[in-house]
Amino acid sequence: MLKKSMAAVVMVMVFALALAGCGGSDGVMSKGYGDLFRDKAAINKAVTEIKAKGGGTPLMIFQSMHFGPEFINFSRQDPKNKENVDNFVWTPNTGWQGPKIVKLSGGGKLEDNLFNIDDVNWDAIPVFIAETEKLAKENGIEKASLGSSIMINFNVRKQTLSFSATVKGERKDAYSTGDVQTGKVTNFRVKPAVKGGFIFLPRQLLKQSGI
Repeated sequence: MLKKSMAAVVMVMVFALALAGCGGSDGVMSKGYGDLFRDKAAINKAVTEIKAKGGGTPLMIFQSMHFGPEFINFSRQDPKNKENVDNFVWTPNTGWQGPKIVKLSGGGKLEDNLFNIDDVNWDAIPVFIAETEKLAKENGIEKASLGSSIMINFNVRKQTLSFSATVKGERKDAYSTGDVQTGKVTNFRVKPAVKGGFIFLPRQLLKQSGI
């Protein structure tokens, strides 16, 4: 039986408030944490604080989360009232905000839309970042930037997790996805400057082409 996604609306304008304090970053040192793209110690410090903010063991995350040097955003199941979900946001300028109420809708089951934060190997993030930056360079994406955060995505139908990142360049952009255990890039899609869709570059094809 297929799992159904639920829709969610945060009942306060947390995204607008958070993004107002964000600037794009490629690992610039942030107040309180450090380089959340490349420094494993900084990453694990942030994850430890996320667990403390969220409460509960294990901490169950709703659908997806943003994680990076300038922006952390996650919604979690309330460990004291498991029918509820609340949102938390962090930026260097604002610090932590939350919990904010998340209004759920749709026909799916909440438990099908949750993943355990410990199902992510957080030490794999620097590998994912390094591989994504390498592929961006090899595909001619000039002045590539990963912005303020990457995402940890939960595919509700498949019940699988992945890393994802949007790469912005001067003339073309790309989208990278990776394994949450190893950090290895599994797909790298380049959007060319000419009209048209994304060019899909599966990892197997990248290996065959010598990339």
